[in-house]
Amino acid sequence: MSYMTAFKRSVLLRSVSVAITLGGLAACGGGDSANVGVGVGLGVIVPVQPPAIAPLTLVLTRVGPEAIEVDWSDDPSVERFVILRDGYALATTTTTTTLIDASVFVNETYCYQVRGQDAAGYLVAATSNGCISIIP
Repeated sequence: MSYMTAFKRSVLLRSVSVAITLGGLAACGGGDSANVGVGVGLGVIVPVQPPAIAPLTLVLTRVGPEAIEVDWSDDPSVERFVILRDGYALATTTTTTTLIDASVFVNETYCYQVRGQDAAGYLVAATSNGCISIIP
């Protein structure tokens, strides 16, 4: 028997043992049978529905020769906002819904999106992309 075959058998036997133990505890009143499934140790994957993504509003305003104010709406489920410019993270904030981007140049177009994340880092809110051109 090869090492990998022995390893696979060992993992499978441990998985079955864990599943039987969990099922046995539930059956004798030592566990909650609603939350324990024999499939847990056998590799059954239960799909989890991702949270719905709430829409946020986005407003872009030129506030100087080479500066853009990015404003967005708030959402109570958001812990932090990630501000993207042209698809790349520009900044992250937990305290405000406004950002001044002073790293822009004349005769360029910039596209922004703001994504809200919950405490676990899951996307729960987002703006659509908004673009602004810096014209002299």
